[in-house]
Amino acid sequence: MAYRHELGGMMKRTPILAVITAVALFPGAAHARGLDAVARVFDPDSRVLAQARFVADGDRFELAKRADGGGRAYMQYKYIRKDGGFQSGEHWGLAETSGAVVFDHDFGEGRKVLFRVCVGDLCSATGDQENWTIAYA
Repeated sequence: MAYRHELGGMMKRTPILAVITAVALFPGAAHARGLDAVARVFDPDSRVLAQARFVADGDRFELAKRADGGGRAYMQYKYIRKDGGFQSGEHWGLAETSGAVVFDHDFGEGRKVLFRVCVGDLCSATGDQENWTIAYA
């Protein structure tokens, strides 16, 4: 089966099967190049306390404290490895607002990475992965 469309005054037939096959064979192609993301945690007055950023090019996290007080910034991450195993971890940043700490990883191309950032008891998402920030390696 094919559908027809006009191209430059000519009618062209494009097989629907080819389009379906491309989607079926490459379902993750949209994330193959990676997707950067940022998570921020706010205090009750809407000040940004800390920020965690995932940079797909290099598979790294950048963790920075943005406001004084509240304790040390930390972040938690989770992902499914290429072998199907589950991986999680935690990184601790600085207690001061003096700069970012960088954590390098090798998640594997196209891997979905979930993460959140916290300062003390305040976090950018709940502990049960609800509303965790999503990035792709």
